[in-house]
Amino acid sequence: MAPDLKSLLTPELFTLVLETRIPFSKTEPIDFGRAIQHFFFESEAEMQALRSAAWPALQALSELRGLSPDLLAFLPPVSSPSFPSQALGLLLLLDQASRVLLQGVDTRWVYGYFGELALALAQRFEALPPAQRPSARERWPGVALDYFVWVRLFFGAVLVHHESARDAAVAFTEETRALVEGRLGVRDPHRDRPDLRWDLLGFPKMLRAGGPASPCGVAEGCFWLMCLMDVHKPPLDKFGRYPYQNWRLGRVGTPEEDAWMAEAGMFGAPSDEVVKKIRQDVENGVWTPLGSGPE
Repeated sequence: MAPDLKSLLTPELFTLVLETRIPFSKTEPIDFGRAIQHFFFESEAEMQALRSAAWPALQALSELRGLSPDLLAFLPPVSSPSFPSQALGLLLLLDQASRVLLQGVDTRWVYGYFGELALALAQRFEALPPAQRPSARERWPGVALDYFVWVRLFFGAVLVHHESARDAAVAFTEETRALVEGRLGVRDPHRDRPDLRWDLLGFPKMLRAGGPASPCGVAEGCFWLMCLMDVHKPPLDKFGRYPYQNWRLGRVGTPEEDAWMAEAGMFGAPSDEVVKKIRQDVENGVWTPLGSGPE
């Protein structure tokens, strides 16, 4: 029997995921130094607290693999004022909650299934007329620019995370950067730092160095985050794929990719049992059901 998605993919779940992933004021200035520290280094426990609500929805979606569920059917009409926040909540479920909650063999579902659903949904959003897109500034009235930067970050993250969306991700990031530059009358200093933006090891370097110091305003915070998005591009330019997704998708890394991973030194190593199981599943054309494989 097909799972009852209507009872699982609910407005309440989407709101919960959104408020958990962006737990900042919608109207007051945000200290981006503190917010970035929270997001990258402290927020996993909060996301784990979503398990009881998010896991059943993810599991039900996994049972529909190959059936291409119409996820727009679980959102309000595009014209509804609640559409943008609900759309983002659904994307965050697919792109963010899955990354935190799924481990071990289940990680294949993150990149091989939920990432595909998220990208397809994001592309449908971006295919709407500009003023109707849930990522458009005018769709978030009454929300401060500070909060909207986080909104744009997570809409863009779906593109950044997918190996096939490199050019769309760079363009989306540039739109966010230009919006903040135009609103505040400032220039992103990272524009003059191609050595940083296009560094092959820029992502691990930026995270090891930490985000901007607190207190930090919206311009500096936004520009740091947009640079963090940009530094995802060099590995795709070099290898045509993200090396750290290899084992998660049952792929064998090349010696050059393995050397890059070792130099990056931050992506972790799964157990041999997990790597072997995913590779066997891929070779046999099967999927270990969500929650039933080794971690």
